[in-house]
Amino acid sequence: MIALLLKSIVLLLLTATIAFGQSARHRHRKKARPTCPYSSSNTKFSEIVRLTEKLRAHGATVALTGEKVSQPFFSVAGRIINVDGEALQVFEYATASAADLDARRVSADGMTIGTSKPTWLATPHFFKNGKLIVLYVGGNQSIVDLLRTALSNQFAGG
Repeated sequence: MIALLLKSIVLLLLTATIAFGQSARHRHRKKARPTCPYSSSNTKFSEIVRLTEKLRAHGATVALTGEKVSQPFFSVAGRIINVDGEALQVFEYATASAADLDARRVSADGMTIGTSKPTWLATPHFFKNGKLIVLYVGGNQSIVDLLRTALSNQFAGG
């Protein structure tokens, strides 16, 4: 009687272990599928994706870092992308008119934005295209030229 009970318990445990193992494998497969928060199907990042594709088409090495950036003078948070080793701050707005509102607050030299007077570590370069405002703070002229090619002329800064 005890032997039969033990065999039943062992069989039950074995069945549960097999079922759990299969279930765990299926969960693992689901988790292993890579998803990219910047994919074209994710509309929140579609303009950023288009920008990175344009920059790559012009020969740049582009890395989406996933880092967020917040500037007190812009109404949306931005993302950092690295282009040929230089950090760009990319701010994506819900509409082009919303981006225009923030862009209008930036002085021609980029030294005053609304009531803010940022202290830049290098020359700021502001670009706007559609729903994007791109801020590059640096002196690499090839990056500035690349951004002009991809986004058109800068609207403020050095």
